[in-house]
Amino acid sequence: MLFSSTDKEKYIGVDIGSQTVKVCQLIHGRKEISLKSVGLANLPSSAIVNGVIKEPRLIADNLQSLLSHLQIKTKEIVFAISGYSVIIKKIILPFIPERELAQSIEYEAQQHIPFDIKEVNLDFQILNSVKSETDSMPVLLVAVKKETLNAYLEIFELSGLQASIADVAAFALANAYEFNYPLESTPVALVNLGAGQITLHVINQNGPVFTRDIFLGGRQLTEQIKSLLNISFEEAEKIKLGKDRTPEQLDRIGPPFLSVVQTWTEEIKQVLDVLTASDPDNKPAKIILSGGTSLMPGLPQLLSKGVQMPVELFNPFSQVRIDPEIFDQAYLQSLGPQLAIAFGLALRQKGK
Repeated sequence: MLFSSTDKEKYIGVDIGSQTVKVCQLIHGRKEISLKSVGLANLPSSAIVNGVIKEPRLIADNLQSLLSHLQIKTKEIVFAISGYSVIIKKIILPFIPERELAQSIEYEAQQHIPFDIKEVNLDFQILNSVKSETDSMPVLLVAVKKETLNAYLEIFELSGLQASIADVAAFALANAYEFNYPLESTPVALVNLGAGQITLHVINQNGPVFTRDIFLGGRQLTEQIKSLLNISFEEAEKIKLGKDRTPEQLDRIGPPFLSVVQTWTEEIKQVLDVLTASDPDNKPAKIILSGGTSLMPGLPQLLSKGVQMPVELFNPFSQVRIDPEIFDQAYLQSLGPQLAIAFGLALRQKGK
């Protein structure tokens, strides 16, 4: 958490991806959490290029239109940052009180962050230790480039919104998972497959184990389908996701589909192999798959075969009360994986 307010109420979760903006609003009751609003809107390909925000006004206009369509009047939001501008490091430090660490974190960060320390916002979290030693402690160090943070803040200012909490996408994903499933000692790999990047976040009952962004994603395949079939990007995206495609088109896109998925699989497997080699006790037992690209038909099965472990699609709404008169359950379940980060952000409450 990079900055926050202190009242205890609800926020809107806003997840801005390179192809879509997702919004989620929850009602935090005493005994349960209910879904109030959820939706997404496509962004033009020029809005965010290679993870860099290029057209903040365009994104703001799309976000405003989405909020208006959903009749959301709340102005305070939680948003997520990911990509090249975010560095997450798990470090071991000699035990000191949290207050002292807050005063010395900038010095510690200089040893681990590859950016000029003046160009980043820093935050940290002292993690639970599985060891009995009291002379050291694991600390999660997070650095976000101020330039990127300011680009997001410009979008929300243009949208007339108040950004109350800046979170990291991987942590929002973990929040969503922990809400729905009890954490166990055996690690789980949360894999968010977006249009422009793959976020891999390994967690267990003690917290984060490992985080890595892989700069590949669904746009690769969409662009190949667009070129191969000589169609628009929007048409290629629909065909990629199994919508409105003919048997002939399916035959033609089969080879690039398998090739791209194999590349993703090899990258994910390589990252997990490195983690397992360096820390065998934290080998994940399964992958929980989310993100818009995870909705491609057959992807979980192909990925499972390639990485040689179970792969499950994530439904973040499985433990939330949903009014059947407002929301279609089947529709929510079909979009659930794409909305996982927005849901994790919406779980945040003021003062927590």
